[in-house]
Amino acid sequence: MTLYKSIFAVLLLTASHFAAASDCIQIKVIKPIVVQFTSDDVKSKRFDQVKLLHEDKLGICLPTLDTYVLAYNEGVPFIAARLKGHTPNITLIKKDEIEYALIKYHTGNKLQVLKGYQYVDSDLIELPNFTLSSNLSQINIVNGSIEVNNTELVNDKVINQLAYYDFDLTGIHKKR
Repeated sequence: MTLYKSIFAVLLLTASHFAAASDCIQIKVIKPIVVQFTSDDVKSKRFDQVKLLHEDKLGICLPTLDTYVLAYNEGVPFIAARLKGHTPNITLIKKDEIEYALIKYHTGNKLQVLKGYQYVDSDLIELPNFTLSSNLSQINIVNGSIEVNNTELVNDKVINQLAYYDFDLTGIHKKR
């Protein structure tokens, strides 16, 4: 599977370098993704955010709405994840000898989403039942736990809700 991802990314990058000025570039590296490390056990990793570009009916080159996470395996880039939003940042955590990549990104207005992945040999394996969101863009990862702050309108009053979560390979679990 990783071989196909690598070949796909290399072909798209190669095609973008040979495209004429009037042609639509097929992949564009936006910028590196900010990566936070929670311990010295987690080695330095590099990720980039990319947009796939396409030509619309009028011939205008436009980016897709999705953002793709470009990872590297021994220097070879491949698409590791697709996010339905923008401006991702990654926190790498090692917990119980398992490496996790927690990716926060924005999906519009102030909505922030957190998705969890297991990090194995440069691959990001999406974890089941691991999606959190905050309508205040306030998701924090503190000491291996996740804090999510949201507001809710109840009887014309705004109520702030702070929830704490723990996680493992089976997904997220609300702390009491």
